[in-house]
Amino acid sequence: MPATDTTDFEREFAELVRDLRAIDTPAPDSLRARVRGLGEPAPRRELPRVPWRRAVLVLAPVCVLALLSAAVVHGVLSSGEPARQTAVNWEADHGVAGGAVAGAARSPLVAPTPGRRQDYEASMTLRVRDLDALTERTNDAMRLVRSYGGYVASVQQSTSPGQPAQAYLVLRVPVGRVEDAMVQLSGLGTVLARQVSIVDLEQALRLQQARILRLKLFIARAAAQLATDLPADVRLRLQLQLQQARADLARATGANKATLGQAALSHVSLTLTAQQRATPVGKGGSGRFERAARDAGSFLAAAGAVLLFLLIVLSPLIVLLVASVAGLRAYRRREERRLLAAH
Repeated sequence: MPATDTTDFEREFAELVRDLRAIDTPAPDSLRARVRGLGEPAPRRELPRVPWRRAVLVLAPVCVLALLSAAVVHGVLSSGEPARQTAVNWEADHGVAGGAVAGAARSPLVAPTPGRRQDYEASMTLRVRDLDALTERTNDAMRLVRSYGGYVASVQQSTSPGQPAQAYLVLRVPVGRVEDAMVQLSGLGTVLARQVSIVDLEQALRLQQARILRLKLFIARAAAQLATDLPADVRLRLQLQLQQARADLARATGANKATLGQAALSHVSLTLTAQQRATPVGKGGSGRFERAARDAGSFLAAAGAVLLFLLIVLSPLIVLLVASVAGLRAYRRREERRLLAAH
């Protein structure tokens, strides 16, 4: 429809409405009586409209307060768990649970493969009761290793003010008995850490033995050739090669002996630490307060990560919703302006 026709139509429609409003047409008596019989309309209850900005200002602090309260409750409840664990470990140090620890220590150990030469290395950290127990357990470990046919390669004990005392032992135990020795060593205290490393040495030994055999054959042949009449330059070159082969044979033989020794004796690193019990709450319970604060911080960090993930995932929907609301409001304003301009 052309713009001029639309303008004429709106103008004629406005004139028609004005003429109809100007006509004084009284309502019939029957209609008036019917309307009066209906009575006064009941007032419509409308829910109070709260501006969204005010709602955000009210709900945001409430959500933050609820999150902080949940973090504090989580930290307080979690801070009590280490105390119970400490009590159990302290009983194990005193021998109450020593049998259980020794019995449970066998399952996580990886035993060497029978019939194969392997490099077996193990490390273990034990906690004992105090400094006196540390000295006793160190002596027990040395006696235990000797009873299994091994020896103590080195031992070092250190004490520092404000730090738990420690003893570090390097033990060599026959590979065939290292599993039983590790189980017995586990019973000296509470196991804090344990690690086992096994490297197969069969291939390395075969290569070393093959090299030794080649060097011996070369030396025998070179010695036999030197016993015959040879030119001076050939003899000199052969003598130098023979000298080098003998030096290589000595090194290869030493390396082979070292590998065999490595396969015969395991290497066990044992650390004993005399960590004290947790301080009771009545005597400066800052430890539990610190644990509660740390757990609360971890809870808040996890909650922040979840909120950030949800914001990233839902950001397209949020942008679409905001754009839809803004477009709807703009459309309503345009329609209101058009209707006002039409009247």
